[in-house]
Amino acid sequence: MERFKSWLLVALVLGSLLQSYMLVFSSPRPGPAIPTEYVQTDVIGTQMTAEELLFPEQIVLHSGKQTHTVLYPNHLHFKEIMKTLKGRTFDNIRRNAPILSGIDWEEIRNKQTGVEVRFRGGIPFSILRTVFQLKGDLPLETEAVTRIWIYVNREVEDVRTFFQTEYSTYEARADLNSKNVEQMVGFGELQASYHYKDDFYLPDQPIEVPKYRIGVNTIPIDQLQKTLFVDPRNTRNFSKQDGSEIYTDGKRGLQIRPDQLWMNYSDPVPAVDSRNDIRENLNAAVQFINQHGGWNGSFMARSIPQSQVIGRQLFTFRQYYDSFPIIGDRGENFGLIRIVLQNRVIANYERSLLMLDSAQVERSLQKLEGGKALDELVNGYPRRSLVVSVTPAYQPVLRDKVMDLNPVWAVELRDGTYDILK
Repeated sequence: MERFKSWLLVALVLGSLLQSYMLVFSSPRPGPAIPTEYVQTDVIGTQMTAEELLFPEQIVLHSGKQTHTVLYPNHLHFKEIMKTLKGRTFDNIRRNAPILSGIDWEEIRNKQTGVEVRFRGGIPFSILRTVFQLKGDLPLETEAVTRIWIYVNREVEDVRTFFQTEYSTYEARADLNSKNVEQMVGFGELQASYHYKDDFYLPDQPIEVPKYRIGVNTIPIDQLQKTLFVDPRNTRNFSKQDGSEIYTDGKRGLQIRPDQLWMNYSDPVPAVDSRNDIRENLNAAVQFINQHGGWNGSFMARSIPQSQVIGRQLFTFRQYYDSFPIIGDRGENFGLIRIVLQNRVIANYERSLLMLDSAQVERSLQKLEGGKALDELVNGYPRRSLVVSVTPAYQPVLRDKVMDLNPVWAVELRDGTYDILK
């Protein structure tokens, strides 16, 4: 019996040594992966950062001689000025009482050399610091900046900087000198001149704007399923009487409207009794879109909530092409992405199924009205009292597999909607 135990112990030791040898010196031989066991999550469009989606609608250059120049996004000088301002610091931001300071904005606009950065709709200070170097204590989150005004005080050759909101004006200290401001204003010397009218800047003469014909692609439905559902194999679909298709995994839903080439994704989120952080929600919205469809061009964060309300927050992103926003007739949503969040959790996501193809572009030039003709168009608009902005824009017209982007003048109304001037 003792001899048997000894031989058994020797066999076990040898077996252990053999296994150790195999583990150390043998190479692994993984078996082939079965493709159907994995969910593919392809990104359809490009990825963006929050900073890339935050930029002013216009930069206005004031010569100090009652002439003005308007620069639009993507213009070379627009980019140069933004690069300069992003590299400077703004600190000691404090509320300014206009009655006590005696600031005459009409005087500054017409007789002082300056730069006016205009944000249509306003950007909260907490979000604006994503773009500019704002130092120190900032005003309340509910304060949204509609314009930054930098000008040279000729009396003392000093630069003054103001952040304006709808109800307040804040003065800041910026590391800019008079030469910096004059250099930025100098970019407007060879550009078209504009006149000031009811808080709008309109060109004195007709302006020449590119017109485009661009190929379009449609986002495949199966790609959307892959990016929006945890496991698209578990989804089922059915048709509704209005012609739309519904895809659902029992919790989330994706509605496709083929006639409008539009998608609407929803993920029920229970109400939470806590305040939202606007900046965190914006970053969460951008990250979600990066991972679930991506961006098909340049977009501006067009609608940003102004307060940390309890409940859901809506962010709207509008597509730009070249220097101008894409604005369709009422009821047309091409060029828009809407997303609803609550405490960084996505509840709703809407966008067009059409994507512009940058490999198929035809370009020509077209003139837009200016001077007296444009003034009359604005004055003759039926809802003139509701107009808060006038801007060049592109009106999209879909023709088979191409999209015409026709230059037009568009007005923005108080409710945030747009209309085409005709």
